[in-house]
Amino acid sequence: MKRGDLVVAEVVAMSPQGEGLAQVEGRTLIVPRAVPGDRVEARVRGKQKGRLLAMPEQFIERAVNRQEAPCQHFGRCGGCRWQDLPYADQLRFKEGLVAGALAERDVRVGAYLPALPSPSPFFYRNKMEFSFSTSPEGSLMLGLHVRGRFDRVFDVEECHLQSALSNRVVGAVRRHAAALGLPAYDLKTHQGQLRFLVVRQAVQTGETLVDLVVAQYPNPEVDALIAAVLAEVPEITTFVLTLHGGKAQVATGQAQWVVKGRGWIEEVCGGLRFVISPRSFFQTNPLQAENLYAEACRLGGDLEGMAVLDLYCGTGSLSLHLARSARSVLGVEVVAESVEDARNNAQCNGLANCEFVAGTAEEVLPALQREGKRFDRVFVDPPRAGLHPKVLAALGALRAPQVVYISCNPLTLADDLGGLETLGYQVATVQPVDMFPQTPHCEVLAGLVLAEPAAG
Repeated sequence: MKRGDLVVAEVVAMSPQGEGLAQVEGRTLIVPRAVPGDRVEARVRGKQKGRLLAMPEQFIERAVNRQEAPCQHFGRCGGCRWQDLPYADQLRFKEGLVAGALAERDVRVGAYLPALPSPSPFFYRNKMEFSFSTSPEGSLMLGLHVRGRFDRVFDVEECHLQSALSNRVVGAVRRHAAALGLPAYDLKTHQGQLRFLVVRQAVQTGETLVDLVVAQYPNPEVDALIAAVLAEVPEITTFVLTLHGGKAQVATGQAQWVVKGRGWIEEVCGGLRFVISPRSFFQTNPLQAENLYAEACRLGGDLEGMAVLDLYCGTGSLSLHLARSARSVLGVEVVAESVEDARNNAQCNGLANCEFVAGTAEEVLPALQREGKRFDRVFVDPPRAGLHPKVLAALGALRAPQVVYISCNPLTLADDLGGLETLGYQVATVQPVDMFPQTPHCEVLAGLVLAEPAAG
């Protein structure tokens, strides 16, 4: 097979990224927008990670009925890949992705629980990050990346994952920036002004934070842009300006100014109030986050009188839920700004049994072990890369009777669960929690118990 060939393929599996996989003439084909059971006529377009990429041109047989995607950007946007799949089928495929990842690494699971559906499959995100770019015709663009192309951006007219107010903010910024002649930052020449726009909106309180990331400041035209946007969208609660003069293409910077409001917004989750700063982590689906934390607490069991460790605690969202039942909670987080938010959140909610430490888990956890600290329950919610080997080893040394693992990556979850099994833990339950409808991604809860608890 070569580029341009038209083939008929039976899709037999799904990649961790949610793409269909087929076998043709002994070669593995990646077939986007196809699911197991589909039979497609597809054209080979090239290679992707050592496999052939074949784009479907005709569905000969469909395993599930497709629906019309409501978003005009579907298929072009790199975000939503499953808008044409009924939501019940999305949940079923996510269950299969999780179970398949764990089975591939021979992780033994006591019970798989069904995926927990999101309260809302659309307009659920409380944070979106948009990039500025320049079109081939020279006009300013503000939107998301074209699927599979991190160097190309398209104008977002209406995203079906964020609120109507957030969509208004994006449109206002793009329109006024173009009228003022403000140029987008160019990744090749490192010239230009506008880099990123971040919009965060609290679902329960309605408060909205806008963070504009620019390459140069002070700048009167940037001031004019902010004034015009605030005049058009007065519902913006707080507006932050971030200066990022480096070459790295990330939405952070060296300096920050609060133009309007307090510089942070407040959200309510599970009856608790949380401060969300521009850089602090908070679950992007806050309504489903309530269910996630409730299920995590349930997996932890009766916490009365117990000492709890919460690794990768962010702004303390899970820590505070745990503190309502536990004797004490120690949260560990590497981002100092998030730790400060966590301490403020504990104080605002009247929870004096929470303590938070700033530092990496791989540094703090071995130190706790050397100090002889003991914990009755450990909760971990690491980034996509999973647990650092030092963290895994220290967890084995701490030997907490139960561990609750919250993961956003089934592949690294499988690796870490396998590592915890070798340290004496058994995986009692696994449950997908759909935090990201319309995409192949999901959170996963895993409850582990120590097979042979330490004496005492």
